[in-house]
Amino acid sequence: MRISPIVNSFSSGELSPRLMGRTDSDKYTSGAEVMENFIPLPHGGALRRGGTKHIAEVKTSTQEQRLIPFEYSIDQTYDLEIGNEYIRFYTESSGVYGQVQSSGSAYEIASPWLESEVDGIQYAQNADVMWLVHPNHPPQRIVRVSHTSWTLTAESFGFTPLNEVNQDDTKTLTFQNQNKADQNLTANWAFFESSMVGQDMLVDVDHGLPSGEVISVKIVSITSATVAIVHPHIAPPALGPTAFWQAPAYTATNGYPAAIVFYEQRLWYAGTTAKPQSMWGSKTGVYNNFETGANADQSLFYTIASDRVNQIKWLAATTVMMAGTTGGEFRISGGGESAITPTNVDVRRQTSHGSRRGRPVYVGNAVFFIQRSNTKVRNLSYKWESDAFASDDMTFLAEHITGVGVNHIAFSQIPDNLLLGIRDDGQLLTMVYEPSQDIVGWSRHVTDGKYIDVSITSRAGNDRWTFIVERVIDGVTKRYIEMYEEDHFLDCHARYEGTATASITGLSFLEGKTVAILADGAVHPSKVVSGGAITLNYAASDVLVGLEYVSKLTPTRYGANVGDGTSMGRQKRWSEIFVQLSNSAVPKINGVRPPVRGVDTTYGTAEPLTSEDVNVRNLGYNRDGTVEIEHELPLPCHIVAIFGTLGVGT
Repeated sequence: MRISPIVNSFSSGELSPRLMGRTDSDKYTSGAEVMENFIPLPHGGALRRGGTKHIAEVKTSTQEQRLIPFEYSIDQTYDLEIGNEYIRFYTESSGVYGQVQSSGSAYEIASPWLESEVDGIQYAQNADVMWLVHPNHPPQRIVRVSHTSWTLTAESFGFTPLNEVNQDDTKTLTFQNQNKADQNLTANWAFFESSMVGQDMLVDVDHGLPSGEVISVKIVSITSATVAIVHPHIAPPALGPTAFWQAPAYTATNGYPAAIVFYEQRLWYAGTTAKPQSMWGSKTGVYNNFETGANADQSLFYTIASDRVNQIKWLAATTVMMAGTTGGEFRISGGGESAITPTNVDVRRQTSHGSRRGRPVYVGNAVFFIQRSNTKVRNLSYKWESDAFASDDMTFLAEHITGVGVNHIAFSQIPDNLLLGIRDDGQLLTMVYEPSQDIVGWSRHVTDGKYIDVSITSRAGNDRWTFIVERVIDGVTKRYIEMYEEDHFLDCHARYEGTATASITGLSFLEGKTVAILADGAVHPSKVVSGGAITLNYAASDVLVGLEYVSKLTPTRYGANVGDGTSMGRQKRWSEIFVQLSNSAVPKINGVRPPVRGVDTTYGTAEPLTSEDVNVRNLGYNRDGTVEIEHELPLPCHIVAIFGTLGVGT
């Protein structure tokens, strides 16, 4: 029996092996068994991913780094390379993306974070100021003064975030005298530590007096573990030990916030070591002031009540504030349509999936996060039918795609909605997401090395993707900053433009590598980089040199009903396979590349791109009827549809 099947959508991406028998599903027919170095498009096609441009080596390739986006405006965006006690900067200047330099060297500033800590940094930005938090260090503020002038300092609080009122009556504090002057404050246990210097406390020496007599004190210095010199803002109205006091929340012993977000004109911190389920919200519009009180605009402190201790891993701001913990996801609001105030905090559990530490990403009105297992990416969005937030497993159709785990995610809106993730084994994941069209499609991307991290920043035109990529160069492990370029199809590439030459230099970052070459639009034979250079077979004025990668697409097997049952398991033979292309070089189809050149084609002629149907014939018998597309040329490939004539045995 002869049939004429067509695959005109790959938008469901690479599907789980568990779904390979679900021929009844629309997702099966629009999915693939393999989608590697192709991106499924929401319109249905499969597009070869672009390559990456080499920008610079990180400061120390033997250590860990992190990339964080800093977006002051659409025209002023930066990527921050954060490594062991330093930060470097990358941006676009005069249309060229590169490393920010000062006096001919990489511009950098010192930071408190060690190599082992950079992965745990979370951040929130307001204009040209970014706040960064890590549980081992006080919150930091990074301020952009100019292109080559940045400052990083510990947050200077107008009033310190405090913990709740002491609950242990045996622990008391005593003032030295009733003067409004610097004096000793004595504890009856080892309480004071050096990290408290400069912070505030509240002390009530006579709990029977009006609340307005609570004394705010500034810790001036530490004499010992039991004695601190403090400055009271009013004279203590009484002496004697008191168990009614509130201590600084952020100290070396208590730990520091692990999560941060802006919401309703407040800066929120959450999740210290001592208070893993607690949140602190600043005064409205005053992001460094955490003075508590009953007024609606004053700071507030809240601890999530649950059946077990669940560390807050992230905060996110949508129509309400969301908190992801190890045990579940919570909605924080003021109740109804009200803003959050110190007297109306409403916290409700929404789901119980649990979260991994890491900053979530915003996709439309949803929040995407990594589940605590590290093997699922979930979204969290409001469902009107249940009047609650619910979470969907975005990896359900491709449960295998995350491998042993995912460690970072980011989101790009232009040209298409794409979630990017970095797998623990160094593969890059992309997920096309178009909820209005019920489209979720994953694909995998491999390179000669490992993807380590990704940063996405907005700009005029398509979003900019910047990676840290680990590669082995001349036997030595290197880590490079590389920028994605959708119109160039070699990884870690460099481009020469100028007077025609056969000698291409400046390639030391690819020393010893066999590189692919595009010379004046023509595919040139590969060369090995030696001494940071290659010699072409002929002179060219526009040369792209980089690492080759192979794009692979294998649609799901045809398994429809052929009159007397399914075609699955029967012998099949493609008499002819057509691949519809759009502005694309011709790929291999089941190992055969349809001819595009004749015997009279001049050597060095640019590779033609086509928008037509190309075909191969008489491909032999097998039981799968599989179509395999491969493309390794440093040229674009856009698969629109695959169709042809398939003979199915009876």
